Amino acid sequence: MDVTFATLIQMVIMDDDEVLTTRSLWSDEALKSAPHLCANQLNLEAVMLALREEAKKRGVRINN
Repeated sequence: MDVTFATLIQMVIMDDDEVLTTRSLWSDEALKSAPHLCANQLNLEAVMLALREEAKKRGVRINN
């Protein structure tokens, strides 16, 4: 992961388009661990999937 989940959410809040190209967003391991990490009951998995869909809609190229 290149950014933590906290940073990923901060990027979303700040409307930072770079969130769509982070390796963390596209990491399947990060996606699998997301449901177990948020104490505030934020569905991180749903957030990540929505961000992935937005990236696809925008034609964002991912460099894994």
